[in-house]
Amino acid sequence: FTPEQRFFMSWATVWRTKYTEEALRNQIKTNTHSPGMYRAIMPLQNIDAFYEAFSIKESDSMYVGPEARVKIW
Repeated sequence: FTPEQRFFMSWATVWRTKYTEEALRNQIKTNTHSPGMYRAIMPLQNIDAFYEAFSIKESDSMYVGPEARVKIW
C-alpha cells in the first residue's frame, strides 16, 4: 500500500465499529454523532485525494461525482 492509501485506511480503522442492532438503534436515537461505520467512509468520499489514492472510477460503488461532493474550503 502507498503512504496515501495507508493514511486513508488508518482513518477508517479509527472509526471501525461493530454494533448489535439494538445498540445501533440506541446510538442513532441518543447520540448527536453518526455511527462510526458512516464516519469511516462518507467523509472520505468528499476528498479528491481519496479517489486518487485508490484509483476510484465512476463505475465504482464508492464514487460520488465532483459536483455532489461537499466542499468546505
